[in-house]
Amino acid sequence: MVSTRRQDAGFERIKLNAVILKGRNDDEILDLVDFARAEGLDISFIEEMPLGDVSDHSRGETFYSSDAVQARIETRHALLPSAESSLGPSRYFRMHDSDSRIGFISPHSHNFCSTCNRVRVTVEGRLLLCLGNEHSVDLRHTLRRYPGELEPLKQQIVAAMALKPERHHFTTDGDVQVVRFMNMTGG
Repeated sequence: MVSTRRQDAGFERIKLNAVILKGRNDDEILDLVDFARAEGLDISFIEEMPLGDVSDHSRGETFYSSDAVQARIETRHALLPSAESSLGPSRYFRMHDSDSRIGFISPHSHNFCSTCNRVRVTVEGRLLLCLGNEHSVDLRHTLRRYPGELEPLKQQIVAAMALKPERHHFTTDGDVQVVRFMNMTGG
């Protein structure tokens, strides 16, 4: 019989991500936490980012803050702040009776730009310096101009870090500041 347990497959930790929308899936928060606990997984709750224009819901009406998610979880499980870090924007909490970590990524309610160390490369070869801005650098040009040479690419990436914006300006009223969807962004 083939095992499907994460430990048997060699994974030390697995983290689930969940975007909670008021009136859409907020009734599933405790079920998600219980699933993560039962399976020995970590879970991060992410506030919806205004990326791409959506027509199936109003972002202002469906916004559900990390604080509200945390309050819902604490109706069943006490959350203890943790100094653990995954070197990303998630703030982690532990529960005294579980190895699962609960994380919160809060671009609206707890802006983390001052400590953000993330960039992404799109499938088109653009280095995105912030999810909340359209700033990017074309890495394809360098790759094509200097095929097989790593130094020019390294120099371009290091130089691009100076262009990384100080912060994004997300609002909870549903205004779209970035037309690109997450599936176009890469991760």
